[in-house]
Amino acid sequence: MSILHALFLTLGLIQVTSPFLVSYASVIPTDAKELSALPFQVPSSPQVRDILSARSSNSSTPYQNRADSGNDCHVKPYDAPLVGQQDFPPFDEDRATVFRYRQQQSVNLGSWFVHENWMTPSVFKCASGKQSAEIDIATGWGSVSNARALLERHWDTFITEGDFQYLASIGINTVRLPIGYWNLGPDFCKGTPFAKVAAVYENSWPRIVRAINMANDAGIGVLVDLHGAVGSQNGQAHSGVSDGATRLFDDPRNVEKTMNVLKFLTRQLASVTNVVGIQVLNEPKYVDGLEDFYTQAITTMRAVSEDAKNLPLYLHDGFNLNRFSKYVASRKDFVVQDHHSYFVFGKNDKSASASQHTSDVKSKVSGSLATTSNKQRRNLVVDEWSCALTPASSQQENNQAQAQKKFCSTQLATYSGTAAGWSFWGMFLAHDNFFFISLISVPLFSLHEGGL
Repeated sequence: MSILHALFLTLGLIQVTSPFLVSYASVIPTDAKELSALPFQVPSSPQVRDILSARSSNSSTPYQNRADSGNDCHVKPYDAPLVGQQDFPPFDEDRATVFRYRQQQSVNLGSWFVHENWMTPSVFKCASGKQSAEIDIATGWGSVSNARALLERHWDTFITEGDFQYLASIGINTVRLPIGYWNLGPDFCKGTPFAKVAAVYENSWPRIVRAINMANDAGIGVLVDLHGAVGSQNGQAHSGVSDGATRLFDDPRNVEKTMNVLKFLTRQLASVTNVVGIQVLNEPKYVDGLEDFYTQAITTMRAVSEDAKNLPLYLHDGFNLNRFSKYVASRKDFVVQDHHSYFVFGKNDKSASASQHTSDVKSKVSGSLATTSNKQRRNLVVDEWSCALTPASSQQENNQAQAQKKFCSTQLATYSGTAAGWSFWGMFLAHDNFFFISLISVPLFSLHEGGL
């Protein structure tokens, strides 16, 4: 471990809650000309094109996903490239140590394998039901074959090798990869709402392996995040369900299925060099038995193999930083608390000005994170955060753009100084990401520059 000290590396990651696209109609570019006029480079990625497609008054056709035949739900045929069996490179313990212990500067790859309507509206155009969650896409679009073609095209084009290379070039050394249990394939869909549409996900897992390998080629670590557990851990659309129900914790069958998912992930990923860890659950509802669930999950995962005993496991705190800190501090194995930080959802968030939010980050937020971090050997990350503010917060400022940029830069400095890492939500996403990209345009320490 002395080499880590010599390189000034530190344990950790960070997470933030996914932001609403709150009234950014006036600032999100609506065409390529406006996008190119921004004062910093933004890749022409499918994610940007999807947002532009949804925003533009001249186009209602999502990128590549629907036929050019009016408003019907016909999906263009997709001759998917053969993905086949994907293998990981041999495990390199020295490189894995760097990936897992360096301070992580990360972004979330949201809406790649777990969809959210506000991020990728095109794939929801002909979804079923409430058109709000993954299950609605899989059961929509007229047929299983259509939904499969739609999603396979999305998986193949939404984020590519060039995106990982770009992230590495601006100093990003880690990505957080949200997935759902359905992405593991048809066997894991049995006895769940995805059972009848399991064929949609027959080729999903090999593409996740490919994504991890693309990150590795760019020198980027990957935190694999179970964003959607069987039964749903929070009833939110980003867990894959659209009925609002939380059915994980009080149904032993769903708990057992989720444990099987976690065992599979551990078996597949514990000895992958650039996998920095597995996140057991994303933003679970803080039920009375949450700590007991985590203990069962950790015990189950650690028993998979010798490599699994040292695998970092990330635990979201259910938005209760102080209460959950006691659990993490009491453990002696490699577990990391994940806390998400947003300023757009509560009543007070809307009433406070941007400057007041910035002041709170410098004082209250910074103090709480520092106290928690010190209590648990710095095993704390902020793996979801954003630069988003409500219109009411921004409109109280004379210079709204400057106030928001200061709000963003203050968060970046605070999370870097008090935690073991952070992960911005999400990749190249609208106005708040453009601020972020401009702030982190100078590469920081990465495996390419330091290494072993």
